[in-house]
Amino acid sequence: MEETVTAVTVSVAQGDLRGTEVTTKLGTTYNTFKGIPYAKPPLGSLRFRAPHPADSWEGIRDALTEGSVAPQIDDVVADAYLGEEDCLYLNVYTPKLPSNSGDDLKAVMVWIHGGGFYMGSGNTQIHGPDYLVAGDVVLVTFNYRLGALGFLSTEDSETSSNNGLKDQVMALRWVQQNIAQFGGDPGNVTIFGVSAGGGSVHFHLLSPMSAGLFHRAIAMSGVVLNPWALIEEPRDRAFRLGAALGSKATNSKELVEFLRTVPAQQLVEDIVKAQTPEEKASQLLFFAPTLETGAQQGEEVFLTGKPLDLMQEGRFHKVPFMSGITSQEGMLIMRAVFKNPTLLNELNNNYEYFVPSTMKLKQKSAKSQEIARKIKHFYFGDKPVSRETLQPLFDLFSDIYFITGIKKSIELQLQHSDTPIYFYEFSFDEKLGMIEKYLGDSTIAGVCHGAEVAYLFKAFYVNDDKLDPNTDYMKTVARMVKMWTNFAKTGNPTPKIDPLLGVTWTPVTKGELNYLNIDKELTMQKDIAKDRVAFWEELQSFL
Repeated sequence: MEETVTAVTVSVAQGDLRGTEVTTKLGTTYNTFKGIPYAKPPLGSLRFRAPHPADSWEGIRDALTEGSVAPQIDDVVADAYLGEEDCLYLNVYTPKLPSNSGDDLKAVMVWIHGGGFYMGSGNTQIHGPDYLVAGDVVLVTFNYRLGALGFLSTEDSETSSNNGLKDQVMALRWVQQNIAQFGGDPGNVTIFGVSAGGGSVHFHLLSPMSAGLFHRAIAMSGVVLNPWALIEEPRDRAFRLGAALGSKATNSKELVEFLRTVPAQQLVEDIVKAQTPEEKASQLLFFAPTLETGAQQGEEVFLTGKPLDLMQEGRFHKVPFMSGITSQEGMLIMRAVFKNPTLLNELNNNYEYFVPSTMKLKQKSAKSQEIARKIKHFYFGDKPVSRETLQPLFDLFSDIYFITGIKKSIELQLQHSDTPIYFYEFSFDEKLGMIEKYLGDSTIAGVCHGAEVAYLFKAFYVNDDKLDPNTDYMKTVARMVKMWTNFAKTGNPTPKIDPLLGVTWTPVTKGELNYLNIDKELTMQKDIAKDRVAFWEELQSFL
């Protein structure tokens, strides 16, 4: 456990904060400030509204414990409801508080947690700051609204849209206003995140609300062109949720008035009642970022158009960018298989589940069925979808939900920007990923979605015996932290020859998809999943 050394105080725009200086088992000393409000509690009439700036306070506020997580069912760790609606809090971890105005300010890294826009938090259970702060950066983590509370939209002025993403903007604005007090440089902020957090990072590249709030971006296993990152018809979903909860509302005003009376726990737990069988089987999200229409007069709009259109038109912030995947992203589907043993049969009986929604094909149309057959044959040949063909199923899900969208995003960014783009594959297979841990099957080769997070953050499921600097785990931690913090400081993960890394990470070019393979050793490679990517590019020509 961390050993508390002494109390420390910092003055921010909203008032004074009391934190602590701690020394870790690894010998790192840093200052920690937890549970700082960055916005007003989104309660009552503020439910389904964009966040408001945090109120000031009198005296010294304790920043010793983390704020509540957003209401959610954490189906990876606890599989139970937890959280409070009053959840808009952030945490700051800094190697050194400035002693005078002449101190050099350090690069700032702001973590946006993943969890499918319906679960997760920035809290230390999974996101312990020890490793990154030892890399001499200021780290900020935070919670934002999730599920219906963060993403329900009636597509008119009765609700704001994308409130979870607007919470993130509010946290970034707080960083601009206050981070220098913690020794962080507001002119050198890197946003980074995984999964839905990676998608969020990428959304900030497209948003006018996020302009000037960050200077580099790392989108890990998630971008705006992944099919799960954007939903359409949010109004229909809002009314379906209302009906599932007992609302007879026929207009938005009635619906929102009703939904504001529903306890947060019910809004979380009863989403499943609003879903169709197809939505449950598809594993796509019910509430997630959406296009914004019908904003109130004068209200800021986060997403001003379709992500693909914005990227094709070059309407995104041109900053150094890093993205990547794990070697077996699609292993994520195993969670659904364990929860729903009939899922493999359902997939085998209806190949149209394999046709991505982004293709915009009408279900049961001749074109959709033809594409479905091509996908089935390419991945499975003549074999059925079953426990014996999990590997091609994982490949298929990796490609649909992650790889093809990330590759397309990189290509579009290269067309319109000459800022460097770095791409990686994390393939160090130590079975340490939290999702793998809770899948309960460690015999499958490959690294599951989200596993690289345990090499950037100290997580509760990493045993102390791993912390010896000579373990392969700690060697990989050292390399990951060095490259991620190098990127935050300079925009280049390998700015100079470094014996720890033993490699120079070459950016992607228009002609070559260079990528760093992160395994026990680091190696540069090219053209990830080449045949599978070519198959999907060929499929597009049939549309």
